[in-house]
Amino acid sequence: MKKITIISLLCLCVLYVHAQRTKIFSLSPMTRETAKVNGVVVGLGHLDYDSLQRQINGVNIDLFILSPLVVLYGDPTRLEEEPTRLISNGVNLGLGGFLHRGTVHRGLSVAMYSVAKKLDGVSVQATYTSVQKLNGLHLSVIGNFSEELHGVGVGIYNSNHRTQGIQLGIFNKSKRTVGLQIGLINVSKSVSGLQLGIWNENARRSLPFINF
Repeated sequence: MKKITIISLLCLCVLYVHAQRTKIFSLSPMTRETAKVNGVVVGLGHLDYDSLQRQINGVNIDLFILSPLVVLYGDPTRLEEEPTRLISNGVNLGLGGFLHRGTVHRGLSVAMYSVAKKLDGVSVQATYTSVQKLNGLHLSVIGNFSEELHGVGVGIYNSNHRTQGIQLGIFNKSKRTVGLQIGLINVSKSVSGLQLGIWNENARRSLPFINF
């Protein structure tokens, strides 16, 4: 009987700690005591968290008012892979955007910019996307910058090391393209598909209008 009581108390303690670390609302940056939010997160965004992985299931709202400085001084072509620190499932709405390369987002994102590890789903950025892996449909005014693009990237300047899908912009660049490049200037070392534009370059030939 005594052992059963002790085990029951330990289980209750574990459940209590878990409940304290899981919330339905939180401000951002999230505190060390908050590991998961099943609901809404509102605040100034997510910074370089510690080794604890955090998760949001629901809606993330970013009100970071200094976002123009990030756009002015950030380098979207600098792609660095970092351990996953934040997983966001659902909707992201931001005056700013994700700013840590350890972020994985699945769902819809509408923001000024996105700097993350991976975006799955649909994203719309007022400036640029700088992400290791892009899956889905991604529209950015300045452009999309990634190691991998699986889907469609739309922007003025798209630079993806490996593209499987469609690049649509004024200038499109990729080391390996499986699909389509559509723009004024298209550049790719290896192409399994078509390049459609005013000028198209790949390792085999350079041609106006259409290349393959």
